[in-house]
Amino acid sequence: MASIKKLIELDYPNELVTEPVLSNVIKKYDISVNLRRASITKGFGYVQMQIEGEEPEVKKALADLTSKGIDVNPIEKDVLES
Repeated sequence: MASIKKLIELDYPNELVTEPVLSNVIKKYDISVNLRRASITKGFGYVQMQIEGEEPEVKKALADLTSKGIDVNPIEKDVLES
């Protein structure tokens, strides 16, 4: 299997801001992440990151995040590398 990298943004609902959702997904699916930008408040959170791993694991991890109510959106242009 080939390893893939994706740039994504996660938008957290209020009730998940204080939960270790990302940490749990990293452990469960053997993926790695490189956080690029994040903002967390009492009512909202977002994380921009690069996710990397074997393609099936990355897809399962993203589906898991979505099933928890986190919006997962691709980032088309990486502002840190432009």
